[in-house]
Amino acid sequence: MLRVYANLLGPTRFALVLSLALAFLAGAPAAYAAARNPAECTRKAGEFSPGAAVKPAITLTPDLPTQTINFGGDRGWQFAEVVLSASRPLPWGFKPAQLDIEVLRQFARQSETDSSATLAPPTFTPPTINPSRNTITFAVCFDGSSLSAGHYTGAVTVEGLEGIGPTSLAFNLNAQNQALFLVVLFVTAALALFLLFWRGAAMVQSDNAKAVVAEVNMSLAEGTTVVPEQAAADAQKPIKARQRFALKGEVLRDPMFWIGTLLSTIAAVAAAWSIYSANTSWGVNPVTEAFAIVSAVLAAAGFQSPLTSAAGK
Repeated sequence: MLRVYANLLGPTRFALVLSLALAFLAGAPAAYAAARNPAECTRKAGEFSPGAAVKPAITLTPDLPTQTINFGGDRGWQFAEVVLSASRPLPWGFKPAQLDIEVLRQFARQSETDSSATLAPPTFTPPTINPSRNTITFAVCFDGSSLSAGHYTGAVTVEGLEGIGPTSLAFNLNAQNQALFLVVLFVTAALALFLLFWRGAAMVQSDNAKAVVAEVNMSLAEGTTVVPEQAAADAQKPIKARQRFALKGEVLRDPMFWIGTLLSTIAAVAAAWSIYSANTSWGVNPVTEAFAIVSAVLAAAGFQSPLTSAAGK
């Protein structure tokens, strides 16, 4: 079957279509179960129990000082796991409730052209201390349900009683505008399908014109001066360019039209998805990014421009 497609499209276009289809499948996000539940995020910033100072001082070192969280287009909750290593075992009198977690810098959208936007303050899961008392773990919980598309940055600071810490954690958050992407993709795909049908009708007209010319030439070669009646009727189709829709039955009954349309659709969706998935904050500049999707879909569908396709070139 692949060999048939290769013969129909030619080796160059077939390789392009196949590679884009594979890229789309490889780039599609895999379904996974969240390791955390929002119900676990019971701690708020600044909630802690006081206690006596600790001497000598203990430093806390995060395994990942900076983390990136991608919300994608679904929003919802995302969780960043935090692991802090203590420079020496924590005192037995130190309890997880005595760990103070604060939002050092509010999470705000970073953009020189778009309006400012902020994220609701994160919450946290209750910290836990390992049996050796040299590691503290907890999760930072981000609710992105009302998050606008864009790139956000913020920071959290963690410290215990006097003499424990502090240390800071930086977070980069990205959100996409999935609704806009789907609307642009659907509208552009409908346009591409119309142009494919239009081009198919133009190709049928061209084939009819060639058949008429061949039949007329044969008649002249045989000494017949009158164009056959059927040839004259067929000649009206290519002459009247506005009657392409009259050829819709011939186009829709052609299996090659549907094979080409299917492969072009796969290539178009793959191209659009590649652009969308590569930009973790897609939609922050809707006009520019929507135009990129439209251009990619039309190009992958085999059109250099809508105008040349509508002209049947």
